[in-house]
Order: sequence, then C-alpha cells, then structure tokens
Amino acid sequence: MALQTAREGIVLLRNQNNLLPLSAIAKKKVLVIGKFAKTVAEGLGSAKVEGYNKIKMIDALQKELGKGVTFIETPTDEQLKNASTLIVSVGTSDSESWDRPFALPENDEILEQRPATLNKNVVVVINAGGGVKMTNWNNKVSAILYVWYGGQTGNTALAEIISGKTNPSGKLPITIEKEFADSPGSDYLPTTEKIYTGWSGDVFPPKLPIIDVNYKEGVFVGYRWYESKKIEPLYPFGFGLSYTDFQFDNLKASSNNLKNKEDLSITFQLTNTGKRKGAEVCQLYVQGVNSEIERPVKELKAFSKIELAAKQSATVTMNLKYQDFAYWDEQKHDWVVKPGVYNLLLGSASDAIKKQVQITVE
Repeated sequence: MALQTAREGIVLLRNQNNLLPLSAIAKKKVLVIGKFAKTVAEGLGSAKVEGYNKIKMIDALQKELGKGVTFIETPTDEQLKNASTLIVSVGTSDSESWDRPFALPENDEILEQRPATLNKNVVVVINAGGGVKMTNWNNKVSAILYVWYGGQTGNTALAEIISGKTNPSGKLPITIEKEFADSPGSDYLPTTEKIYTGWSGDVFPPKLPIIDVNYKEGVFVGYRWYESKKIEPLYPFGFGLSYTDFQFDNLKASSNNLKNKEDLSITFQLTNTGKRKGAEVCQLYVQGVNSEIERPVKELKAFSKIELAAKQSATVTMNLKYQDFAYWDEQKHDWVVKPGVYNLLLGSASDAIKKQVQITVE
C-alpha cells in the first residue's frame, strides 16, 4: 500500500527531450548527488513517521538501474561532466509550528545550477512538503520529479519511475509560483519580522509579537488566486506529465437544463493514444458565465483517475450535484445557487482544458 501510494503520488514536472525513462545509454554511468541521496526525506514534528525497512535513494536506484549508479558527496567538475546522467537530490524538511522560505537553501541552489552547466542530462528530485522556488534553474535541467515525502518505500517508487517500470501519474495538489511575490500571502509577514524556523524538543516557540493578519484573498485561494489575478505560475494546480498521451472526446451532459436539487452526470471518452500503459487524472471544473458576483474563474468539482493500456479507450462518467454550482452568500449567510449559464470544463490540469459543454441552471 505504501509503495503504490508513492508510485501514484510522484509528479513528473519536466521531461525535456524525453530523458525519462532513462535509456540503456543514460543508465550506463549514473551519478547521484545531493542531500537526501543517503537519508530518507521526511517531515519533522508530527509530520515525522518512522516506518520500518526504510529504503535509501541510492540503494533503490542501484537495485533498479544496476551497477552503473554511484554516489559522490562532493563531485569534481570532471565527474559531473563524465556522468551519462546526473540525479540531483534537493529539498526541505518541513515541520509543524514553524515556517520555511519559499526559496531552497543556498547550498541546494548551488547544487542545482552547477551540474546544469556541466551536464545536459540532469534529473532533479525534490523532496518537500510544499512548493519551492525553481525559477532560477527550471529551464536549465532536463527533468524534475516532485517526490514529496514518499515514506519508507518512496525511493523504490522513484527508482521505478526513473527506469520506466512505473509510468508517473501524480498531479500537483498545489500551485507552484515563479516568485513568492506572486503568492497571496507574500506580504503577510511585516518587514520588521522574520519567519520562525526552529524548535527544540517539546518546547514551544518563544513569545512572538501578535500580528493581526487579514486574509484578503477571501475565496481566491490556490489556483483561484492566480487565475483571477492573471498571474502565470511556474507549474499550475493539477499539472503532471506522463510517459504516454491521452485524448478527450465526446463530452456530454445528461441535461442541458439543470433544475433545483437535480444531479447531473457528465460522460466523455478517454483514449490512451501513446505506446504504453498509463493513468490520467481527468479534472472537471465549473465556470459561471457573466456572474453578477465576484467568483473564481473556475472551480474543481470532480476528478477521476483512469488507467488505460496503450491505444485503449474508455467511457468515463463523472457526477455533479446541484450544490456544486453554489456560492456562499454573505448577506443570507447561506449557500446559494444563482440561476444562469455555466460552462463545464474538462481537462488534464487547471490550465489544460480539453473540452467544454455549456448548461443552464434554473
């Protein structure tokens, strides 16, 4: 169960020139460097789960890819150049009760940028509990895998994805900004204060000044913020690559007119147009047309993960309830469904809408 969870949760963010899965030549001389290569990445505090029989990244890669995998703690430029593939491990150890910067530690930034200037086949593996800044090196590396905290067998899943035994199917449950200034929370901390980044045992943080924070974004959290403000993120909510391709067709709604308290079903055909088995997370968003109140551009209301063999097609059904069209009315202190026209948007990510159908809600 832990292994399958890790397999499905890893997100492939970048795969320039289809470096992944690694070819026989790319596997020949794999050099692994970085902070979590020989230790299992995990959260701290209540996010720390010990597990058992924990598998280190270097061990999992050597088992999966063979004897050509080596680890060097402080490689020379020559060693970085001569590797057929560089796997660079960076990330953070996130914890309860304190925060961390959006930017990676300075050593990690150096670790990213130096190899990218010396080798064209760089795979970056990121272990973190949230988004990190990648803007400075994102376009300079060939592949990026967001692994989160994979648990005791997470590195086995990582190695399987790098080798191609497992096809990645994870999608981002967050938006990753280009810069922290793009975030709605970027100015919540007064310029005179610093984020609290540490604790000792069970001792609570020292007394800090009480800051009255007004969460001004309201309902515009996550992808709703970036879309409403027309801010392009580095990687959008719902994004994730695969080693195969999918096609969406024949989107239909069970009714073009939705009446009070009725449910609605959406059907479409999903086809794996590639050459290998894979899974797609189909995402259904609702969008009000000409809304009289300020609402998000669209909101995710249903999703479904469908696994298909190469060239296989399936008819997929997703369901919406009348309540899925509601918003919170501040004057009535209740959920309200506003009659009108709505678009149902189907896609593979919040910024990758493939098909849409329009209905009227009465």
